[in-house]
Amino acid sequence: MDNTYHLEQLDRLSGLLAAASRDAAGTIRRVSVALLDVDAAAARAVLAEVAQRRTAHREIDELVPVTLVRQQPVASDLRLVLAGLRMNTDLHRMDVLAAHIAKLVLARHPEQVVPPPVRPLVGAMAETTARIADKSALCLATRDRIDALQLGLDDDELDAQYERLFGALTDAWPHGVQAAIDVAMLGRYYERFADHAVNVARRVAYLVGGDMARGVL
Repeated sequence: MDNTYHLEQLDRLSGLLAAASRDAAGTIRRVSVALLDVDAAAARAVLAEVAQRRTAHREIDELVPVTLVRQQPVASDLRLVLAGLRMNTDLHRMDVLAAHIAKLVLARHPEQVVPPPVRPLVGAMAETTARIADKSALCLATRDRIDALQLGLDDDELDAQYERLFGALTDAWPHGVQAAIDVAMLGRYYERFADHAVNVARRVAYLVGGDMARGVL
């Protein structure tokens, strides 16, 4: 196989992953605005974004076997292909979680999903999740191993926020069972979104150094 073509495929794979990561970070911000502003049009726009990105995810999956068709591939190429496949799974799941939030907004519209007493908590989780996604996308673009490994500190902050949110639901919650379920699910969506974003960053560490946290790859 022509080495130039092979390098082009690797560059294409890297570019698609970086774009998908940036897009996912933007989507979680937009769907959070739709949630807190009770904006059905914005929620539908998020669903449209996610649907359009399925093509990019499929293209990434299809590039993997293409980039493997090479004799004696170097270790860095193999790491990129393996990490890219796993990153694509994480990025796709991030899209799915953002879509879940958008669908919840539409299901309850014109009513709000988040009762006023917990809006600050949900808003804080949304902001922390978006910050994690932004940092993850930056790590993927710059391949900064140190920043990638440190992203878990932000995830710890989100875990603490989720615990506070869950505590609010069990402390004489006055808004009914359905609202409690909705808010609990929202907290879970944000937590899982951030977990996948952190996984992407950890895979960057693997790309750069060839080692990863146990159980991530």
